[in-house]
Amino acid sequence: MAKKKHSARAQRRQGDRDAEKLVRDVRRLHELAPGGRPETAMELISASEVEVAATAQPCPLCTGALSVTAHEVVEDPSAGRLRLARLVCRGCRSSWVRYYRLGAPPPN
Repeated sequence: MAKKKHSARAQRRQGDRDAEKLVRDVRRLHELAPGGRPETAMELISASEVEVAATAQPCPLCTGALSVTAHEVVEDPSAGRLRLARLVCRGCRSSWVRYYRLGAPPPN
């Protein structure tokens, strides 16, 4: 039996669904990575490091540069007091969040 050829519209819709699925998967991976959730907050020594650390990593979706739109202090019931960096990609304009925990400086 011969395969049915799909119309250009059906192929375009399938491409859109595949792209949406890829974005969903990348967001899930970002949440599982260090800093993606309050439970996996990255350790920093001082608050002045938050914006530097947040913009040092590229956009998980397009590898573009990230800009900090907000740097907040948040209380999480399970993780305690955290720093939250809200980021936006300069390339694809997607929004991201990274969590940081301020800790004591390491011993000399």
